[in-house]
Amino acid sequence: MTEEEESRGELPKYYHQLNEGGINAFKDFDNPLNFKSLDEKARKASTRNFVIDFGDDEAWCAFDLEASAVKKLLKSPRPAALNTRWINIWMPYEQEDLLTVLAKHYDFSPRLLGFMKSKPAKHVSKSQQTRASMFDRLRHRHQHAPYVKSVSDPSVDMEDYIGMQELKPVSDVDLLTQGMNQYSLANEVWHWSSVDWGRRFVCLGYNSLYQVPKPRSQALGDDDEEDEEVHPMDRDIPVGKRIWSWLLLCEDKTVITITEDPFPYRSGVSDLDSHERRAQMIIRRNLINVFRNCSKAHDSSRESPILKLPVRERVGDSEEETAHRPSDTPGLLFYCLYDDWFSSYSVVFRREHRYGAALDELRHLMLQRAELAHISRLHHIGRQLAVLKRMYQSYELIIDRVLEKHEATLASLKNSHIISGLNSGAESMASSVPQVQVAESQSLLGVSLSSAARVRFERLKYRIRLYALSEIEECLSQKDALVMMNFNLIATKQSVSVERLTRVTLLLGKVTILFMPVSLMSAYFSCQFTDAQFKASTYWMWFGIIFGISLIGLVGFSIMSGTLETSMIYKPMGRRIVDAIRGQKWRRKRDKEKKVMRRD
Repeated sequence: MTEEEESRGELPKYYHQLNEGGINAFKDFDNPLNFKSLDEKARKASTRNFVIDFGDDEAWCAFDLEASAVKKLLKSPRPAALNTRWINIWMPYEQEDLLTVLAKHYDFSPRLLGFMKSKPAKHVSKSQQTRASMFDRLRHRHQHAPYVKSVSDPSVDMEDYIGMQELKPVSDVDLLTQGMNQYSLANEVWHWSSVDWGRRFVCLGYNSLYQVPKPRSQALGDDDEEDEEVHPMDRDIPVGKRIWSWLLLCEDKTVITITEDPFPYRSGVSDLDSHERRAQMIIRRNLINVFRNCSKAHDSSRESPILKLPVRERVGDSEEETAHRPSDTPGLLFYCLYDDWFSSYSVVFRREHRYGAALDELRHLMLQRAELAHISRLHHIGRQLAVLKRMYQSYELIIDRVLEKHEATLASLKNSHIISGLNSGAESMASSVPQVQVAESQSLLGVSLSSAARVRFERLKYRIRLYALSEIEECLSQKDALVMMNFNLIATKQSVSVERLTRVTLLLGKVTILFMPVSLMSAYFSCQFTDAQFKASTYWMWFGIIFGISLIGLVGFSIMSGTLETSMIYKPMGRRIVDAIRGQKWRRKRDKEKKVMRRD
């Protein structure tokens, strides 16, 4: 037996129905010889899809299957040992035939299939990603529409004019819906989410935010808040890479994930630069972690406990838990793919996340110098936090919809095809026309989650409320408090300036009042009266008398009016000099301590 045959293992007969390419694609996922190569394929940017069939005892994985192979897999009954299937699709816009196969098998709605097959917009650089809103673009098109003649123009026929008026609302609708698909909606409305129910599936659609690193050219430059090339709308959305995801749980214990391409039409390895490949790995981080936990060949003993997922790894072997594994595993896989701890932790769960650090920095800047420019930055931070808050509220709403209990309605019970309760036998006997009978439980929409998945979804809901939404609300409250603080500091600064100006003006007025009698006396002595002669000693004597009387009167008036000023500045000049010397000594001491720490 060759090494390739040994690594592939004994392929179950279930896969022999596939074509040659499909048979060769499936490999034993629990074999260590295969795990490394399959793990590398999952990390490649050019990988299109993969399929994993697994149970407690075995697992089989294949990459880049064609739609025909997936169609045969779906139509054939799966072995009981492979109780869970995971179908993952990247670059869905290039695999419309595969999406159509899934839609026909699980009976998706035409609208859901159309959204899944949406074409992403082509953006290459950040300058091309600068967007005005969709309605601004439509308004621009409407303003530059061809000129329409007035009704007063004699060349216009009245009936044609009336017809044009009747068709005008239709043209507005066409303009509004032009270019509107799933990705445009997800890009315009970040908290856009979707929960679709079918009798064979439940489908979740939601946006995720990933904190990808900036390119080196941007990291070395100014902050985005100060970049003049950044569109004003970009400053009002959270910082990070937004990615739309579809997550489906089907009644045949199949989980389907469909992820938006972060770099559309450029997913080849040669087309992505180092920064984009790193960003793609961050986006796929949670999915790759779930992928690795689906194989028993993955050694998780040296990893962080948070990376260990209850998909296939077990501690005990109790009979009760073993009996529920086939029904619990699909729901657990569905939950692990939805609960992306990595992105949530990097956005708001951390104590020193971006928004808390930005607000703390602004607070220090305000205490140093209060300016109206801080209000603009706080406004953009508040808008970003509001978008982020609505995103996490949409996650909470999705969980409520997933945990929602569905009951049979009166309309479904009246349907003659539905067998309901104890009366089903009588109703079937009374019916003379042979019809296909359907159990009442099978007529309900959606797929029921096992208790193991439900308790984890409930825990996730409380965690979102406790750690994410509460942190965002606290940041919003802090933002409002900083706005009021900035205005109060500006008002305090202005009042201090006015007070200082008032005190200086009052001082000048007092000096003027103090020397005004002396000026009048000097003018009197400067006059040349007949038979009057003044000596210098007489002048200075009267100068001292009048100046003393004026000073005593001015002090008395200041005391009575409460305007006596003992110092013209808040801190005396001598005190300022002493504080400056002490500050210089403290800085020298701090520099010496830093040098000592560096030596140690």
